[in-house]
Amino acid sequence: MHSQRGRGERHSGIFLDGIHLILGIAIVILAVLSFMNPEGNLMLFPLVFLLAALLNAISGVFELKTWGRDKKKLRGGILQIVLAVGLGALGVLSAVSIWI
Repeated sequence: MHSQRGRGERHSGIFLDGIHLILGIAIVILAVLSFMNPEGNLMLFPLVFLLAALLNAISGVFELKTWGRDKKKLRGGILQIVLAVGLGALGVLSAVSIWI
């Protein structure tokens, strides 16, 4: 029974690493493009914030699902969710300010 639980956590950890890799590369590419030509790529700024919010939300949910009895993981997961909400709000505000 214990080995099955460990295998599931390992597979979810590999999935989380893949998501981090894909979203991290996308965020870096979009950030570089947006800073190279800010006027031409104005719509990339909200996208960078929203992708960062998504990345923090996924990490926070993963921490909250696997916290067990470790209070540090619980606090870290809650902090990542709060940061995700903040980054999401910044993304929405920047999108609204660009469109209006």
